[in-house]
Amino acid sequence: MRGTLAYMLTYLGTGLRWYGERPVRPIQRKAWEFQAVVEGEIAPILADGPDTLRRRTLWLFPPSHLHGWTAAPGAAAEVVVFQFLTVPEPLRRLLRSPGDHMRLGIDASRCRRLRDLARAARRYWERPAAGMMLCHEHILLELSVLLFESAQAGAADGGAGGAEAGGMTREDEASKKVNQAMAWFSENMSQNPGMEELASAVNMSTAHLRRLFHHVLKASPKQMLDQMRFQRAEQLMAEPGVKLSAVGEACGFGSPSAFSRAFKAKFGVSPDQWRG
Repeated sequence: MRGTLAYMLTYLGTGLRWYGERPVRPIQRKAWEFQAVVEGEIAPILADGPDTLRRRTLWLFPPSHLHGWTAAPGAAAEVVVFQFLTVPEPLRRLLRSPGDHMRLGIDASRCRRLRDLARAARRYWERPAAGMMLCHEHILLELSVLLFESAQAGAADGGAGGAEAGGMTREDEASKKVNQAMAWFSENMSQNPGMEELASAVNMSTAHLRRLFHHVLKASPKQMLDQMRFQRAEQLMAEPGVKLSAVGEACGFGSPSAFSRAFKAKFGVSPDQWRG
């Protein structure tokens, strides 16, 4: 899905819920559901029955996942719920079947942040304006990065049908290799390594590494590595004391003129004009 519709918030729920008295029956939703309990305890109702009651937890359920919500009788809980038409591809790939879901324990600061995101969304929910899609995109990406990075670090749990036991899956191995390649390139960027050096650093052929980049990131290695170069360049250029020649060298452009040409081709302005 492309364009602004990709970031469309289709449902926003905030405030107190009495799921113990009024449980949400299991249904298959058409959107991706992020639901967090920021005060009190709730539990999803899964195909085999209610899960464990949990405090301060963020869940993600993909479309068509059959689930509902419950809690202890008489106990109120404060929740934050966002439903989106889609999620970024790296997060989507972590949930490989309709029965998968994700769960992440969150601390008090994360709970406050989720409340802030919900308040921002609520303003546009009640009064749509030009910044609405930017707000939705920001919320979706922040939630997606949180869950993706937590899953990569092993902090997020797969739910029913989620993370496989007995070792890493092929998807996990592919993501691990791509992450290793990007980390190695970041550390050696100033040397302007080629694909052969990069592939050798992660012990695979250049052809296989290219396939993994396309498979995991839906982009070529050149696209991703150039993005890393320009991101590093912008970070360094934001520091007034760093000379442009040093920026080009640190990012592996070879010479100031090569850096200036590449930067202008990418952004339409020279590095000097960008700095203003």
